[in-house]
Amino acid sequence: MKNLFQYKIVFFVFCLLYVQFNSQDTKIDDLNNETIEKKIDSLHNNPNKAWEIINSYIKKSKKEKNDESLLYAYRYASNFSQYPENLKYADSALAIGKKSNDKKLLTEAYLNRGVVFMSQSLYQKALDDILIANKYSNELNDSYTVNSNKYLIAQNKIYLGLYEDAHKELSSCIEYFKKNLNITSDLGKNYQMFYLYSLMSLIDTNTKLRKHKENNILLKTAFEYIKQNNLKQYTPYFISCDGVDDYFLKNYKSAIKKLSEAIRLYNDQWPHITDIFYIGLSNWKLGKRDVAVRYFEEIDKEYDKSKKLNPEFRPAYELLIKYNDSIGNRDKQLKYINTLMSLDKNYEKNYKLDMQIKSTV
Repeated sequence: MKNLFQYKIVFFVFCLLYVQFNSQDTKIDDLNNETIEKKIDSLHNNPNKAWEIINSYIKKSKKEKNDESLLYAYRYASNFSQYPENLKYADSALAIGKKSNDKKLLTEAYLNRGVVFMSQSLYQKALDDILIANKYSNELNDSYTVNSNKYLIAQNKIYLGLYEDAHKELSSCIEYFKKNLNITSDLGKNYQMFYLYSLMSLIDTNTKLRKHKENNILLKTAFEYIKQNNLKQYTPYFISCDGVDDYFLKNYKSAIKKLSEAIRLYNDQWPHITDIFYIGLSNWKLGKRDVAVRYFEEIDKEYDKSKKLNPEFRPAYELLIKYNDSIGNRDKQLKYINTLMSLDKNYEKNYKLDMQIKSTV
């Protein structure tokens, strides 16, 4: 189970558009690269099949000596693999970018490796790559790349709690991608995907800023767009956003209902720590402490596996410490105190990014 920040990056990478094909058996060599990418996008819930196509895409790109498509093929490989393989593929994409000396490819490659670093909680390295990508994209004056880069910078700001700054960045992203939704996406570009991700991230940011009225409008916009464009795979993510917003409005029963529905509707391979966290908090607020603790313990199980967790979920450990103190379980209480100290230490290490972001973006 990943923390909110990591999960958003993972979801950003994997949850792409469903595209129907009349012939699933068409040879990759007979397809253009845009069609191959759409075919991979449609298989984000079937990684084994996706890998077959990604490997074929890599071979096809090498055979054609097409640096651009090979870079994008390696980007898919990094997105569909786990650490450390994902970093190896990201490095391969960057090597192509450096060899080509093409600013567009360099931008894409640094941006991709930044995403990989963020997914591994390597925020300093992620920021270094994102800022390099930002430099190249500004030199290119490529508005798509500038705005996709801006989206990722906003994610770093959200992690650091710079919600007002993130709000400005995301509002700008939404305006740009919405304006260009009717543009046919070129190789490596997807306006619709960034529009929906930006909406999702802005809703989350507004919740932290208590801008609930603005979220009412954004949620209505999102659900209408999803329905009009038959993008039901996105529905549970926005239901989740709505449920978290309800928690902050103190509508705890409604929050539990919506977050539980979101968990039921998800059709991906990722656990959903945000939903579990806020279901736990909602139960705690309703006085159902035994129920709440079970959810918080699920969060801790995932931390034991990954040793990564966003400090936003710190309250889960504070409440676990309080609960185990009340029942006299000193061993668990000590365990959670040590975990909380580790979380604080990790956040302090990354918090130094605050001034760097402010001074460079």
